[in-house]
Amino acid sequence: MIRSFAGLALVALLAACGQNTNAPAASTPTGAAVSPTSMGAATMADFKTALPVKELMGHVIDYNAFGVWHNQGWLIDKDGTHELFPTDEAGWLAAESAAISLAEASNSLLLPGRPQDDDRRWVDNAHMLYDAAMKAQAAAEKKDKQAFFDAGGEMYDACVTCHAHYVQGDEPGPITKLPALPNRVPPPSQ
Repeated sequence: MIRSFAGLALVALLAACGQNTNAPAASTPTGAAVSPTSMGAATMADFKTALPVKELMGHVIDYNAFGVWHNQGWLIDKDGTHELFPTDEAGWLAAESAAISLAEASNSLLLPGRPQDDDRRWVDNAHMLYDAAMKAQAAAEKKDKQAFFDAGGEMYDACVTCHAHYVQGDEPGPITKLPALPNRVPPPSQ
């Protein structure tokens, strides 16, 4: 009898261990709201957003945007045209990683306390940045230079649009002229 019980326990244990652990777990669809009552889900009180937006921009958003921008385009000089795109797998992976990091970082701009006002433009600009960064990621993964460059332009547009309102204000101040360098002819006035 003890052997039968031990045998049954062993069969039950093996059956439990033999379940397909590679099967996808049931999860919330991408972009769907997560209930704060779900096991393990974060609540509003769980977010730590003490880092000022200016620091987030400088150390996370800008850092990753430049990880994309410094790996795209063309440099034209007296010696001809030189591509700035990655030349090996590691370079493309670094550019793709910067784009993914930027996309995810754009979500951090929407955390509690980060939006600068109740104006929907903050959210729309963060979404524009996310969409452009994901285009850059997809293009880098395919090593599609033109699409990667175009996505970088869209990232730039998202940044400029946001900065025009939140950094400079809707009515930017007068354009200031650069001071003339010593021993140089000043540029013609416009």
